[in-house]
Amino acid sequence: MKPYDENIEFKSIQEYLDHWDKFFEEWSKGESHQKKLLKNDKIWSDENRKGKVWKTNDGKEKSTLLEYDVLPQPYLGNIENHSVITLNLNPSRSKKNNENIEFEKNYLPKFKEAENYHEYAERFPTYDTHPFWQKQDDWIDRIFEKLGKDAPSENKIKPFAIEICPWGSKSFQKLKIKKDDSLIKYMDKHVFDVIEKVIEYSKLKIVLSVGKAYYDIFNNKKTDFERKEEISYKKNKPEGMDWPQTIDKKSGKDRDVKRTFSIWKKGKILYINTYASGSNTPPAEHFNEIQNELINKHLI
Repeated sequence: MKPYDENIEFKSIQEYLDHWDKFFEEWSKGESHQKKLLKNDKIWSDENRKGKVWKTNDGKEKSTLLEYDVLPQPYLGNIENHSVITLNLNPSRSKKNNENIEFEKNYLPKFKEAENYHEYAERFPTYDTHPFWQKQDDWIDRIFEKLGKDAPSENKIKPFAIEICPWGSKSFQKLKIKKDDSLIKYMDKHVFDVIEKVIEYSKLKIVLSVGKAYYDIFNNKKTDFERKEEISYKKNKPEGMDWPQTIDKKSGKDRDVKRTFSIWKKGKILYINTYASGSNTPPAEHFNEIQNELINKHLI
């Protein structure tokens, strides 16, 4: 497998699938091949990313190193039969957490049994069991229902999840976009151009993202995203709707829930981002009306 070329261009979805099938053929050959794949990756190798290991004040180990021997995950889902595209940073699995122990016991055998990676990915085996995806499933169902569409889970239709970085890690360091033009080229060719091709099959024509990291990517001038609208607990609250409230722990008084929603456009594709401070969980049900009016407004 040749080292990554940031100028690669997938002219079709099939070329994208073939690229990753060949990658996993090489990865499956064993540890020395896995090490070489990560070392030769011009975008994600630890030499280029400067990943590190350190200990916090309470003695816990933290690491942003990417792990070559944890099954990478460039995408999951059925390209031609999915509910919506979700944008993700990287798989959170690490040899140092219990999640990967369970994965290697229950799901790695499914990868080994599959003829190639895209056969495994189409099955999206972790979607029905992993807490992260279960929360996403509930959120996606609520979006569809509020827009007057059938809930995807009723027909067992899963999303298409695409990762910005395919390599797993214990923690993921911030993307240094301002100084890294090669990363922008990578995201365009391996993520955003692919999304343009895949969204043709999406039942909802908007890409979902949860977390401040994506907002920062969209908000960087070099990535060519156009912000269409932004609302939050601080500004541009929609008229005629009450912003959800919670009790402030310090004062004991009611305060607005700290969450932000924004709509972005790159080329012809719409993206919605939502985030709350220190959280990558989807918004709760009390945001249904606000988020869905925003989505519906821009989809129309």
